[in-house]
Parts: sequence; C-alpha cells; structure tokens
Amino acid sequence: MSNSNLTRPHVFQPGTNNRVLLLLHGTGADEYDLLGLGRALDPNASLLSPRGMHLEAGMNRFFERYPDGTFNEASIDAAVAELAAFIAVATDHYELAGKELVAVGFSNGANTAAALMVKRPEVLDAAVLFGSTKPYQSPAPADLTGKQIWFANGDQDSYAPVNISEDWVATLASFGASVSWLRHPGGHQISSAHVSEIANSLSE
Repeated sequence: MSNSNLTRPHVFQPGTNNRVLLLLHGTGADEYDLLGLGRALDPNASLLSPRGMHLEAGMNRFFERYPDGTFNEASIDAAVAELAAFIAVATDHYELAGKELVAVGFSNGANTAAALMVKRPEVLDAAVLFGSTKPYQSPAPADLTGKQIWFANGDQDSYAPVNISEDWVATLASFGASVSWLRHPGGHQISSAHVSEIANSLSE
C-alpha cells in the first residue's frame, strides 16, 4: 500500500460541522460498516472510513493476531503508522485541517483507535471505543492530556474481560486522558444506549 496517496479503500462523506469521525471497523467488515454508527453519533460530522488492510482468513482487519488470539504488537505499530499516514493525506485532500478528529471503532477497529491514540496522540482529539481491549501489554507512557476517551464494553464480552478493561482505563487515565467507562450487561456488541449517551456528550 502506498502511503503517499488515497489508494487505500475508504469512504469520505463531508459534513457541516467542525468534527471528523474516523470510523474503524471490526474484523470481517469493511469501510461501509460503521457509516450508520457515525451518523448516529454525530449527524453533522464528516465521516472518514478506511478499510483495514490486513487479511485474516479472508476477513479485513487492521493488524495481525497470533493463532492463540494474542496481538502481534509489531503489526499494530505498522497499522498505526499506515493509518497516521493515510489520515495526513486525507486531511490534505479533503481539507480537514483544523477540524476535531474523533476515532470511532468497534472491536479490532477500536483496539486500533486506542493504539493510534497512545502511539500518535497528536493525530486524534478523542476516541470512542466499542468492544475494545488493551492493544499493548505494556504501552509506553503517552501524554493524553485533554484527550476524551469513551470506553463502551459489555461485562460479558469474552474479548474484553472486565479486569483487563479496568486496568486499561486506569492506564489511559494515568496518561492524562479523561476516560468515560460505559458498561452494559451484554457481550461483544454495541449498546444503543451507549450510542445515545455518547452522541449527547458530543453534541454538548
């Protein structure tokens, strides 16, 4: 993939306010999957939705995981670098400079958004993470002062155990982020109540 142009499959929908939602899909989905979620969170935002470029058994993902399900952190780093380069080119091409950039991800996309936040905090203003877990075992400290992160998970989500979520939320807060941990009683899914709550926060 070339980082110098917009050949990466993606969707861009211009909005009318000063916010851009970077939509990062889950495993097996594509750049169209979260457009409805983006509109539900902010009907007036611009939407920028790139496809994950790693294939796992024919399914789109943003980074590689090992057969036991653990994450290949070198692959995460590569995905973050590629995504940051894509965002830079898209920002120039779609004239998004100066707008608030909020990453919105589900599952693999949310883990990628979280990794982008801690590795390249200058790229994002905020992140909305649905069904996510800790992407790095021992993330290097980052300055997340002024960053807002919504962390929305199900308490029965086997991909994101509550104890790991608790540790990750504490870590992000220790980096200076303002973290809102939203919990629902279900599993690996997006709660409509959480979507409404976050949408209300974004509209304030």
